[in-house]
Amino acid sequence: MQEQFDHLNTKHLGKLITWAKDKTYHEKSLFLVESLAPLVLGIKPSVLLNVSLANEVEWIEFVKLFTQQKALQIKKIRELNGRLQVIFYQREKLDFVLRQKPVQEFLMTMNYPKQYSLDAYLSLLKHRIISLKFPHEVGVFLGYPLKDVLGFMGLLPLPYKRTQGWRIYGDELPSNEVYEKYRQARSIMRKLAVNID
Repeated sequence: MQEQFDHLNTKHLGKLITWAKDKTYHEKSLFLVESLAPLVLGIKPSVLLNVSLANEVEWIEFVKLFTQQKALQIKKIRELNGRLQVIFYQREKLDFVLRQKPVQEFLMTMNYPKQYSLDAYLSLLKHRIISLKFPHEVGVFLGYPLKDVLGFMGLLPLPYKRTQGWRIYGDELPSNEVYEKYRQARSIMRKLAVNID
């Protein structure tokens, strides 16, 4: 089943592809845009990436273009080995995911504030990413099914099934549905890239 994507989101993705194709190291730029396609098309709440663009001017140019669509935002985590670690996110979509009662209950067991605030949760996540112990709860921020995050963390006794984008535990159907939507978004990006000269 072909996922229907909003025309404005598809148009914005096209602008990002055009920008990427114009760069000297366009393969890296196109990989960045492909990685962000599920986010730009409105089906993924956030993406965590280590970005390496050719220069700071290109990064500033990309940020300005990316955030032209007001729903799309960027939170810089840190510079790491000459690369920039960044969370790209759709504010409303991420807010919707994190407000789900089971997600809230899980994050509170991980010492996230009882009083929910997207900005506070993102700040705490940033702090934990920078710390020495990586926060595996990041999976819920990235849109992975809660059961898979809990299974990976050993907090729910679900059998490991396979790795497809992330480690899948228990019932595979919900995970397959989410993964298929992400795959479709990348496929649309590749088709647009072929059609944009």
